[in-house]
Amino acid sequence: MAKQIKALKCPHCGSVKKQNIKEDHYICNNCGTEYFLDNDDINVNVKHQYGDGRFNGLDPKTKKYLFFVVAGILFFVIFSSIIRTCGNKSGGISTLVSSDDSPKKKEYVDRIKEYLAFTAYNSKNPMFLFIINRSKDAFSREGAEYFARFYDPLKEKIVNDIPLPGWKDDFYIQTRVFSDGGFYICADKSNKVYKIDPAKNEVIDVTNTFFGDVPEFSSGIATLKFTQDREGDGFNIMTNDGKEYYYYPLVRKIYKDHMQRREAGTGLSSLLPGARTSVYYAFSEKSSDYPEEKIQLIKYWYKNNSGYPIMLPYSYQVSWQKVYQYPKKSGIYYGSFPYTKKLVKEPRITKFVDLTPDRLYFKADIGYQDSTSLYITGLPDANPEGHTYIQKIDTESGKIIWTYAPKSDNYAVESDMYGYTGGVVFSYYDRSGTSSSNRIIIIANDGTVLKDIDRDEIFKR
Repeated sequence: MAKQIKALKCPHCGSVKKQNIKEDHYICNNCGTEYFLDNDDINVNVKHQYGDGRFNGLDPKTKKYLFFVVAGILFFVIFSSIIRTCGNKSGGISTLVSSDDSPKKKEYVDRIKEYLAFTAYNSKNPMFLFIINRSKDAFSREGAEYFARFYDPLKEKIVNDIPLPGWKDDFYIQTRVFSDGGFYICADKSNKVYKIDPAKNEVIDVTNTFFGDVPEFSSGIATLKFTQDREGDGFNIMTNDGKEYYYYPLVRKIYKDHMQRREAGTGLSSLLPGARTSVYYAFSEKSSDYPEEKIQLIKYWYKNNSGYPIMLPYSYQVSWQKVYQYPKKSGIYYGSFPYTKKLVKEPRITKFVDLTPDRLYFKADIGYQDSTSLYITGLPDANPEGHTYIQKIDTESGKIIWTYAPKSDNYAVESDMYGYTGGVVFSYYDRSGTSSSNRIIIIANDGTVLKDIDRDEIFKR
């Protein structure tokens, strides 16, 4: 049957604008109604779609474009929400929304000058004390501030910052544990002494306590520094009027020159009642009198009065030698004289033993010693280019408890070591690879490495 419709209108809205979607099937461009022709009875069949006519009336290309726009907006909103949620939970992803609560960038740089370690209060763990230089950048020294920073290295936590007024960039810290058990610090060019309070993690200025009422210091102290370790709990003092003294504050004894102090710290006759015996360790040196004698790790017993001057032997004084018995009368004598083979001459050393008689030592040194602990350094053989080791030695048997050497093939172990109840702390400079680093190592008594710290990165986080 022939088709007689000349102007086919939409049966829903009457519009003649339409699109042919297949044979005899149309869709209205105005309202989106789909309709088709029935050839048998010339009926127009309508497929109703319910919805907003404004949207349905759009052509397919426009609807496709709008679909992608809406989908893109929804994706962006959902993705932003996920990012914010993950960022809040993990802290590892920055949120896309700025916030006034975000941490401010530091306007200063904290630079470590020096450090020391001691036993934390009521603990067997170490506590660090850093001397901190705080300046506006890593290179500026103008207007710098200085702090004594207490830091828990195992918890990686700053415990306390104590200002150090008057501290200067060219000061270098000195430390000493006196016979009263106190841990004292001073700078080598300063005129102040501080005592560490481990209970409060503070440093206390004890300058006036030590020196305030000493008549010889009435003009004021210009500079002070510790005497050498082997000389006891004393200070080298220069007053503002240019006079120099040796002062031992725990017993309040002052000496005007080295000879006077030496007489107080050597020989048995200078000992006071109640003298005690302390144990020390030293490496002997090669002997010219007995060249066949090898280097020995010596444990010796030394009589002294707590807080008074002592004169422990230098390494060159621990060497096998011939001590001749010359005639006591004046005159010139020729011929052979009897002699005695001795390792040390100081009569305050009442006893000594070779702690490790079966060992050979090369470039060995005492790293740290106290009443219960002994740590040494050395080379494994005679090769001067060898790698330095650190060892903990049993103070009774002389056996090696553990040995540590950095994995680096180019490093230098620093001379300062710090013992604490649970182990030892030391540093080395790693020169291997493309960049060097300053490492701080914490080792427990059983040899476990508790921490290997890059010193230069601690406070950059």
